[in-house]
Amino acid sequence: MPLLQSRLVFGFLITITFFSVGCVRLTQYSPVETVVQPDERPEPTPLKTAPSKRVRVAIVVHKPSVHLVAPESFVLSGFPLSGTPVVQKGQKRFREATLSSHQLYSHKAYIEPMGEGDIQVDGKSYRGSMEIVEGPRGTLTVINELPLEDYVMGVLAGEIPRNWPIEALKAQAIAARTFAILAQSQARQKREPYDLENTALFQMYRGSDLVNENIRKAVSQTKDEILTYRSVPIMAFFHSNCGGRTSGALDVWSKDQPYLRAVNCTSGNNGEHFKWKTEVSISDLVRKLRKAGLKLGDIVRLRALGRDEGNRITELAIMDENGKNIKMKGSAFRMAIGPDLIRSTRFEAEVGREKVIFSGKGWGHGVGLCQEGAYGLAIKGYSAFDILRHYYQGISVEKIKDLAAN
Repeated sequence: MPLLQSRLVFGFLITITFFSVGCVRLTQYSPVETVVQPDERPEPTPLKTAPSKRVRVAIVVHKPSVHLVAPESFVLSGFPLSGTPVVQKGQKRFREATLSSHQLYSHKAYIEPMGEGDIQVDGKSYRGSMEIVEGPRGTLTVINELPLEDYVMGVLAGEIPRNWPIEALKAQAIAARTFAILAQSQARQKREPYDLENTALFQMYRGSDLVNENIRKAVSQTKDEILTYRSVPIMAFFHSNCGGRTSGALDVWSKDQPYLRAVNCTSGNNGEHFKWKTEVSISDLVRKLRKAGLKLGDIVRLRALGRDEGNRITELAIMDENGKNIKMKGSAFRMAIGPDLIRSTRFEAEVGREKVIFSGKGWGHGVGLCQEGAYGLAIKGYSAFDILRHYYQGISVEKIKDLAAN
């Protein structure tokens, strides 16, 4: 089906969409998508040893300097304390420092908690301890080590609104914990210096700033629970909004997982990110595609060559002014142009003389848990487990301590 749409057809599609809206309107929020490339996915494998209840998260990666604030009672080592003045804030005293690599002894520094309190790194608060490591060309990486459950709270604070229904938060907590355990297992088998990064390649971890009682309750009520398929932790992917139907892993990443199948999802149709529209100039489009390695002139046509069960583009043809046609995977096209502009591969495009108007549904890769769909199901009274087994087929919920391989 050609992507070049007439105004009449586009208007008809919008009309149909309005009739599909249900539930109540969601609280506005701006998701930060976890971007997953095929060669970056953790593979589901039996856990060789019992998972650790502590995780190591790189919250700063290869930056020239970091700003730190820690309670005075905490142990600071590996850099000169003479450069860390004591600051009074209310009834508490803190040490504050901006570190660069030349200040580190033996290329490492540590902040160890003594009692209660958070550590601030570049203005955000975190539980646990910090390891500051010198990297390539004098850059710094900061690794936050903390209890797994505290990490899961920080992921909830970074991924979805904290005032959402408790069952939606519990579903997200179980999915996030599962993702973390699988990533941790793979990282430690490879002897990586940390388990996860606080980047779009993993999960968005917000630290302790936005954690409230709702989040604490959701994590406490699901403590140690993760999702398994045949007693193996699953790849618990999630996204903001599927646009009405999720996609299977085979369609998006060309590798099948029996629990990541396409399912209908109308409960997120009233979400803030159900529909989107954006304009990209022809010049910007060409520049970005050339940066991705394509050799082409000005674009005159975009045409979908295939769509999956969720109506996402699996492959498209790009024709330039010279009549040259180039094939490209839908997911690769989206990443090349920018996932915040092309919010999903479920889109139509109208190519004009100077710009392309993209109109689409959903935000994210569309595989696994639909966050705004989970919100809609929770509003209707579904439990966290009911929500999870809708998006992940044939799964079980098990406790971490029961999963060490025999």
